[in-house]
Amino acid sequence: MKANMSILKEHSWRRMALNKVKGVMGCAPLATGVDWGSRMMKTVVLQPDRHVVMLHDFSVNSVPHPSLPNDPSDAELVETIRNKISVPIRTIGTALSGPSVFIKAITLPVMTEEDVRNHLTLELDRYIAFDAQDVFWDVYHQEPLPDDTIQSPKTFLVVAKKDCVERQIKAFAQGGATVSFVDVDAFALTNLVTHNYGKEGIWLLVHIGPTGMVMVVIDQGEPAVIRKTSYEAEWYGDLLDQVLLARTSLESIGELGASETLLLEQFQKETRGQIFEMVESYSDYSHAVIDKGILLSGGYAVVPQMAATLAASLSLPVQLLDPFQYIMVPQAIQQSEVFQQAAPLMGVAVGVALRGALSHD
Repeated sequence: MKANMSILKEHSWRRMALNKVKGVMGCAPLATGVDWGSRMMKTVVLQPDRHVVMLHDFSVNSVPHPSLPNDPSDAELVETIRNKISVPIRTIGTALSGPSVFIKAITLPVMTEEDVRNHLTLELDRYIAFDAQDVFWDVYHQEPLPDDTIQSPKTFLVVAKKDCVERQIKAFAQGGATVSFVDVDAFALTNLVTHNYGKEGIWLLVHIGPTGMVMVVIDQGEPAVIRKTSYEAEWYGDLLDQVLLARTSLESIGELGASETLLLEQFQKETRGQIFEMVESYSDYSHAVIDKGILLSGGYAVVPQMAATLAASLSLPVQLLDPFQYIMVPQAIQQSEVFQQAAPLMGVAVGVALRGALSHD
């Protein structure tokens, strides 16, 4: 593989290709997205049909922890998914997240995307702390507007550890599936927000995962700022898993014990502080206002009273992102308790699957 193999490949969220091959019954092909996280693997299969996208099937599986390179459980996990999904999985899109990938905004003169890529091919070492031979990289580059000769377009450099990418591709290959593209959580979620909520206004997307948060300011459907943060306490993830997984429903913080309540209060305080800093810094930097509000996604976005606490302290509307807001979900799946519990976790997987289900500008 080339050292600069595109992480987003031809399915970059700006240049996605529509698979126009029809099935034997004349229906559009299924599009499968996989989010391989540190604790859970989420798989979503979408069926596009004219102007509607329907959820065909889904799967949520625990990831063995800790998982080591060349761990045979990787291929076993892929095989488990293939056995659970009702249709054969042959070609998929997958996403990178957590410490395996980082995104850096870089400032460059006004230039085309081709010129940006040529520049980075020669000067990548100036922008990253890794050996260029050990990573795959790609860029998200906004083309400059014809009448804008002053403001440089946004450019995000995306870098992934080569061994993490190759590990996923190998595991899927052993399970009989081909990875057609590799996405990144921040861009997959931007794709999902644009599909579900349109391109008007400015949103702050906050994806709250087990090791940290991904925050994306989405301005008119484009990522304006991307920030990844880690938690101060490494043990948040393990303890929050115990709090959340021990119950099938958490309607209020009053249901929790004293130690659990204290943990959640500490976690919410840190989360609130980081989000507040993001809101303030964006307003100071751009002089723009996050007028649409805050969308929360990820497994830890559903901790008790998270949305309500943030809304009260930030004076902004806060809501949980519904990955299936504009995706048709069959009634049989809607009524599934497993689906109801898993739906908030599947945002990244849905965003990836949408790459193959829809055409984009």
